[in-house]
Amino acid sequence: MSNPCPKPEAASTFLRFVNLLHAIRQLPSFPTLDPVEERLLHELGALWHEGQKVTVLQAMELGAAGSSSTVHRRLKGLRRKGMIDLKADDVDGRVRYVVSTAEATHYFQKLGQFMCEATSKR
Repeated sequence: MSNPCPKPEAASTFLRFVNLLHAIRQLPSFPTLDPVEERLLHELGALWHEGQKVTVLQAMELGAAGSSSTVHRRLKGLRRKGMIDLKADDVDGRVRYVVSTAEATHYFQKLGQFMCEATSKR
C-alpha cells in the first residue's frame, strides 16, 4: 500500500486537522462532547461503519471509553444529545442495540470534510 502523505507533510497535515477540529468544536451547531463521549462515539462509529450491530452490553465492554458504568453514563449522555438511540431487538425485547442517528451521521460527515480539507494542498 502506498503512502499518500510523505513523512515531512504528515505532521503538518495532522496539525491542520487538529486546528480544524478545534475550530469546528467552537461552532454552536456542533455537539459538545466530553473526551470520553467523543472516544466512545468514534469507537461506535467504526463498528457501525463495518456493518456491526452493537448491543448496549457490547458498548459497555468497549475498554477505551472507561469502566462499564462510565460507558453507561456516557451512552445516556450521547442519547440526550441526539447522537445515538437505542433500538429493541425484534426477537428479544430485553436486548437493546445502540444505533446511530442523523445527528451522528452529520457529525462524522463534518469530521470527514475537515479531514479532506486538512489533506488538501494549500
